[in-house]
Amino acid sequence: MTVEDAVSAQFTIDIPAFAKPTFERFRRTRHSAQYFDPDAAPITEADASWALEKAGDALSGVRSVLESAPPGRFDESRQAPTAESGG
Repeated sequence: MTVEDAVSAQFTIDIPAFAKPTFERFRRTRHSAQYFDPDAAPITEADASWALEKAGDALSGVRSVLESAPPGRFDESRQAPTAESGG
């Protein structure tokens, strides 16, 4: 399992931009840009617009999830154990 699989499985319902098909399209487009293939379809302005829209959707979704269910591990009211506190 990859990080992509874990993120998609955990968050796709709340953040549709994390769905597997979205990850796959990003991966294929990045690969096409990084590893030139003369037979590959060119990356278009529409591809870039789609990517920017999905990135914005992902950011909005992450903000929403963090506002509704912030991760407790990073709760500022809790302090890391110190040697003095037995931690």
